[in-house]
Amino acid sequence: MFAALHLVDLPVHAALRARPDAWRLPCGVLALEDDTIVERVKLPLLAVNDAARRTGIDAGWPLNRALVRCPGLQVLTPRPDHEASLLAEMIGHAETLTPDLEIATTDTLLLDLSRATTRQTGRLDWLEMHGGEELRHVRAATPDLAGLAVRVENCHGSFVTPDTVMPLPLSLLGVLPGGAALLKLLESWGLHTLGDFMKLPRQALTERLGPDAGTWHDLLHERRRRPLRLHRPPENLAQTLNLEHPIHDSEPLAFAFQRLLGPLTARLHARHVAARTLRLGFHLEDGSELERLLHLPEPRTDALLDPVRLLLENLKLPAAVERLSLDAETADPEVAQRDAFQHQLPRPRQWQETLARLEALLGDRRVGIPTLPTDHREAASDIRPPSVAAVESDAWPACPVPLRRFRPPYAIHVAFSPGPTPLALLSGPHRGEILRSRGPFLHSGCWWDEQDRWRRIEWDVQLATGFFRLAHLPPEQWRLEGHYGT
Repeated sequence: MFAALHLVDLPVHAALRARPDAWRLPCGVLALEDDTIVERVKLPLLAVNDAARRTGIDAGWPLNRALVRCPGLQVLTPRPDHEASLLAEMIGHAETLTPDLEIATTDTLLLDLSRATTRQTGRLDWLEMHGGEELRHVRAATPDLAGLAVRVENCHGSFVTPDTVMPLPLSLLGVLPGGAALLKLLESWGLHTLGDFMKLPRQALTERLGPDAGTWHDLLHERRRRPLRLHRPPENLAQTLNLEHPIHDSEPLAFAFQRLLGPLTARLHARHVAARTLRLGFHLEDGSELERLLHLPEPRTDALLDPVRLLLENLKLPAAVERLSLDAETADPEVAQRDAFQHQLPRPRQWQETLARLEALLGDRRVGIPTLPTDHREAASDIRPPSVAAVESDAWPACPVPLRRFRPPYAIHVAFSPGPTPLALLSGPHRGEILRSRGPFLHSGCWWDEQDRWRRIEWDVQLATGFFRLAHLPPEQWRLEGHYGT
């Protein structure tokens, strides 16, 4: 299935962005090939707005004739920069549905929905332009039929077939390549609708009017199926969004980021890569800027809004946001076959959302898997970013009796014999005679650094209340480090 998006009167809306005071007045856009005004009154109007159409004029009218019918017509010059901006906004909406799209004309896009889900297809009815311009959509079995029918207001939001387009006016053929040249000839034959044209024999049309007429006949009968000339997204994934009004609450911010995540997801699919990190930028009303780096537990291409929403719920902003920016660092998608005999996560996505919530609460790079560093300093550890592969692997530490460390360790007094050899614990939460001991274990590190060098002696000792880790820090400090057991 294919769909077509059409922005009605795009040249007029683009020109009115420079003349916001005239949007209620009848307006028309006039094509000027250069800065001269020679024979300007005879140039045709490229497009007009609804207010101008209500006076009886339409696109294609010469300017002098239009001014006779509508003396108050506001003549506007084209604004290619604003037209490009509106087209880019249309492409952004289309990319939220599918990465496979074609720019048919400057105001019409063709979309291949074969890879889109039912939920994405249903979003066609909710697409809206930022400035409120009318955005039509039509679905059909072929892209060209959808692109033709989308220009008719009555077809908006429907699925068109050859039977549907038969009552449509014959003038629609004028938008097809070469159609304007033969339109008057067809009208002179007494044809008024597309159905009249479709009833003519294709072979006779081709012999009299050329191969273009046969192509139109096939198009209207859904016999012409072609692949789209795909629009390639830009290499840079960075996007910005200027907000109409400064906002501060998390829910409107999440809705604004959703508009940026749609095109990002489509571009990731088009490149066959996944997002590893998201870089969120907040340009505040007071002139300052805030940036947050969101690490995803595994590279992913969809469901990116959930971790962003979790971050926004716990983000404290000193001022309202005027502009948002979004960028992503990509990686190859991770593909792994599940093994019934290894540790696995039953719901990897739920685990990712939990990690995102913890990172939003605790801060960047404060959530991960603890690992032992190369330094053998006691109680030292590093944090490794978590991933589904790491959790599902068999790299679990083998420790039959875990040591539950006291944070911080208890400073105690110990009775000892020369050596030293501990005999009893005289203070602290666990006191008593040492029944059995194992050690000493000598540890030291950073001997080359005068400021950071360290040395300690450890024993595993048994008291009447259990097994403990005891440490001596020369020359005089004794510490109770932890308790063995669960």
